[in-house]
Amino acid sequence: MKIFWHLLLWLWCGHGLATPALWSASKDEQQLWLFGSIHIADDRLAELPPALLQALDEAGLLLLEVDPRTITPTSLAPYLRMPTGESWQSRLGPSLSAELDAAVSQAGLAQLRPLPPWFAALQLTQAKAMALGFAGEQGVDMQMLAHASARQIPIAGLESASTVFGMLASLPARRLEADFVRHSLDELNDMQQHLDRLLDTWLSGDEEALRDLLQEEAGAELKAFIEQELLLSRNRMWLEQLHRLDPPRALLVVGALHLYGEHGLLSLLEQAGYTLNKIEDKALY
Repeated sequence: MKIFWHLLLWLWCGHGLATPALWSASKDEQQLWLFGSIHIADDRLAELPPALLQALDEAGLLLLEVDPRTITPTSLAPYLRMPTGESWQSRLGPSLSAELDAAVSQAGLAQLRPLPPWFAALQLTQAKAMALGFAGEQGVDMQMLAHASARQIPIAGLESASTVFGMLASLPARRLEADFVRHSLDELNDMQQHLDRLLDTWLSGDEEALRDLLQEEAGAELKAFIEQELLLSRNRMWLEQLHRLDPPRALLVVGALHLYGEHGLLSLLEQAGYTLNKIEDKALY
């Protein structure tokens, strides 16, 4: 299991987990709910669980990783330009750049050629996932966004889109872009099997299986970047943002990876004095 799944699904679990779980966190007069989402899914997640919708209604505020309504071409443009004189070949080498170019041609996505290799690889994997019936619109986050909008419940992001895109745009400087592209291209042929496995594992909440998904074939440097930059540093930033917002009630829906483990949001909230309870009247899915 390679880089694409780390980035889009965030399925890390170092904490006991029986099913996709809804958590309550309370401190003084503040009441929070937290749910570990999966960002991309098929029609197996066609309906949201009543308990999650009830938490949304009770919270009156939905907090997502990023409010997708704020993402615009203008806001992302600085991260999607290659410096003058650079090319896929200069950044990846002749063999890997030719392989990426062939994959782009096969997918009918020639418009990706002027863009950075890491972004082209990410778009290829997203396009393949969509062709297999998996889409972000069917993920928990986007479904919750639609429900909150329909109910006129306020929505906010814990960070701006530029946060993650800035981190991904740093891959070349970290000398990790070729590794990212290599893993992404390797994943294309077996994507149906891997997507099914990921969604099934998330639905089951099997802790050991979730742990195994992160350990398979991940390069040490790339894995460290994901865990330290894309996960842990963002968790800390989100907690700071939550303290700044200081909502009396809110539902946080973030990738499942971000909740669990020693540096997950649940642990950080507990360290900050919150009382945590797992809402487990029944399996949510």
